[in-house]
Amino acid sequence: MHISDLGNMLSSSDVSERRRAAELLSQNADVAADVAVELVRAVGDADRQVSEYCVSTLEELGEPAPSHLEPLSELATSDNADVAYWAVTLMGRAGVTCAEHSMLLGDIVASGAEPQVRERAAWALARIGPAAVVAVPQLESCQDAEPASLARAVTKALEAIEQSE
Repeated sequence: MHISDLGNMLSSSDVSERRRAAELLSQNADVAADVAVELVRAVGDADRQVSEYCVSTLEELGEPAPSHLEPLSELATSDNADVAYWAVTLMGRAGVTCAEHSMLLGDIVASGAEPQVRERAAWALARIGPAAVVAVPQLESCQDAEPASLARAVTKALEAIEQSE
């Protein structure tokens, strides 16, 4: 079975097929990067096993392919906090390659999203560094945000962006 077939199986209407695909991908995380977007989508699966297998696989993935950044940016604003978190995480792993999405990440930091998603977006901006300068206004508006962990993440992002200005 080809890896793209497993990616397609993650959106099957048959829960046992989704579980099987998610489990196989978790056992082959080294090749699962090709279906990173499908894995992020499947984190929001109603079936807990599917979701957990996908998270396990995503934890092992490195930097996403540049072609995945646009679909990930769409998933970053998902109403499902887990999907948004993992989309933003992969975007952050891309570092400066993801610079064109800095404004979106800044908007997420300043949004009403779940705190862990907002913190992750700040972390992603820190990973992008000086190329994320367009997000400074949103970050500055959140310097005193609650919880304190979000404020710390915002401060780190600002420091990373302003490092080479």
